[in-house]
Amino acid sequence: MVIALILNTEKKFTGVMRVLFYIPVLTSWVAASLIWKWVLSSQYGVINSIIGIFGMKGPDWLTNRFWAMPGIVLASVWKDMGYYGLYIFGGLRGIDPTYYEAAKVDGAGKFRTLISVTMPLLSPTLFYCLIMSLINAFQLFPQVLIMTEGGPNGATQVMVERIYTYAFSYFKMGYAAAYSWLLFLIILILTLIQLKVQKVWVHYES
Repeated sequence: MVIALILNTEKKFTGVMRVLFYIPVLTSWVAASLIWKWVLSSQYGVINSIIGIFGMKGPDWLTNRFWAMPGIVLASVWKDMGYYGLYIFGGLRGIDPTYYEAAKVDGAGKFRTLISVTMPLLSPTLFYCLIMSLINAFQLFPQVLIMTEGGPNGATQVMVERIYTYAFSYFKMGYAAAYSWLLFLIILILTLIQLKVQKVWVHYES
């Protein structure tokens, strides 16, 4: 949402920023995972080098049970941020400017306009992004396989990684199929819950 609001401004370098934010989306997960594996390296990673400038020791991102999953999440957010930001940006562009003009006439400030005008009108787009990001989160796999291989000590094991491991490492296709059905049911149930709850907060224009 923050990215979309930044991209929706009409400033000098906004066009360049839109391209830069979307470039990670076009990058393959293999390349992106290798880049982040280097960035998060405890020995020569960029992030720990920056932390070291301030006299602190950075964490062992991919070899520590506590920090491994945050490292995976950081890479995933970087990769998908432009994708969802672009959708929300499109939703912002689709809002009729007369709503903002009416809010300005009524004396609403920027924050009140965001809460009372932008958010309700943008709710269908936000709902779509919520559904897609939830499904995408459960399908987390290439970054885990390349960056940590499910480690350390199983700290980054996810459903799809388990399906892959049981099917192609242990050759237990029955377990892999069972995990696949379990993943399907989890996503289905959560999606149905969201479809039910969306009647409360999603506002469709008549």
